[in-house]
Amino acid sequence: MSRKKSILTAVVLLLVILVGGMLAYFTDQETRTNVFTIGDVKITLNEAGWTNTTGTNYTRTEATNIAPNTTVAKAPTITNSGTNAAYVFLKVEVPVANVTVGGTQASQEIFTLGTIDSAWTQVSHTTGTYVFAYGTSSAMTSLASSSTTTAVFQDVTLKNLDDPTELGTTSPNITVTAYGIQTTDLGVTTPSAIFALFN
Repeated sequence: MSRKKSILTAVVLLLVILVGGMLAYFTDQETRTNVFTIGDVKITLNEAGWTNTTGTNYTRTEATNIAPNTTVAKAPTITNSGTNAAYVFLKVEVPVANVTVGGTQASQEIFTLGTIDSAWTQVSHTTGTYVFAYGTSSAMTSLASSSTTTAVFQDVTLKNLDDPTELGTTSPNITVTAYGIQTTDLGVTTPSAIFALFN
């Protein structure tokens, strides 16, 4: 090979190496971090006029030493204090006793509940226990964050007991429990099926 060809070959090889080396540095990279925050379902049970005295026992002046056939204000509502929308339920447990009302003795609830608000529907009722859903019998109403339901009812009335001493050791206390659950990915849609998820 002539000297000229050798130099030309060397120059071409050098250019190939230089260009190849330069191409090796033409790269790119991009990273993205996707930010997620986890929401929550948190509810608050409200009953205007009832104050917490000890533990979970709430009192109201008008509810002290009540006589038969007395109506007392009791208007439970639920506030969504979480970040995610929620479906909400209210369970009301009324004391049951073997008492006489209107001359007939029977095991029965000693209180009657006031008129149920139209925004709520009764999901179930067994003696002494009512479950109400915020919505209709076929579809729940989503409660947005920071929103509050209407009161499920406005008052309760002690039945017109013929002989209040028949209550014996039965506590006249009413227990109200609020429930909240996420609105998505439940696999069921009716209020009764959704409430069953709590069990």
